[in-house]
Amino acid sequence: MIPVFIAAVAALVHLFAEDSLGPLAPLVKMTPVAILGGLVLRAPATRARRMAAFGLLIGAVADAAIELSFTLGLVTFLLAHLLYIGAFVRADARLRLLRLLPVALWAAVALPVLVTHAGALAIPVLVYGLVIFTMIWRAAAAMEGPGWNAGTIGLLGALLFGLSDTLLGYSRFVSPLPASNLLIMGTYWGGQALIATSFLKRP
Repeated sequence: MIPVFIAAVAALVHLFAEDSLGPLAPLVKMTPVAILGGLVLRAPATRARRMAAFGLLIGAVADAAIELSFTLGLVTFLLAHLLYIGAFVRADARLRLLRLLPVALWAAVALPVLVTHAGALAIPVLVYGLVIFTMIWRAAAAMEGPGWNAGTIGLLGALLFGLSDTLLGYSRFVSPLPASNLLIMGTYWGGQALIATSFLKRP
C-alpha cells in the first residue's frame, strides 16, 4: 500500500502545487504512473501483463516528455498505446467488431474537430487519435462480460484515458476549458490506475 500512497501524494502535489515545483514538476508528474508500472511489472509475468507494464512505464516517461515538448510527449504516449493494444489483444484476440462501433462514432465526432484546429500538428494528432481509439476498441473487445471484472475495469480505464486526451486536445487546440488541469489529469490518472488494476487482476 505504501507505493500506492506515494503515487496518490505525488498526483495531489502535482495537481495543486505544480507551479511551486519548478524543475521537479516533470519528475513528480511521472511518479504515479511509474509506480503503477512497477507494481504491474512485479506481478507474476504473463505476456499481456508485461506489455501493459511497459506501456505504463513508457507512459510515465511521456508524462515528463510532454512537459518538454508536446510532440515528443505525443510520440511517447503513442508507443505506450501500442503496447496497451498488444496487451489487450493478448488478453482476448477476438475482433468483436460490434464493440468498435461506439468507439468509431466517438472518433468520428472528436477527431475532425481536433485535427482541423491542430495546425502543424494535424497529422500527428490524427495518427495519435487513431491509435488511442484502437486501444479503446481493443479494451472493449477484451471485456469478459458484465460485472466488476478485469475486462470491465480495463475498458473503463481505456475510456477515461480517451476522455482525458479528448479534453486535452480540445483545451489545447480549440478552446480552454474551466478547471482543465484537474479534469484532464484526474481522468488520465484514473484511467492509468484502472488499466494497471485490470492487468493485475487478469490470470
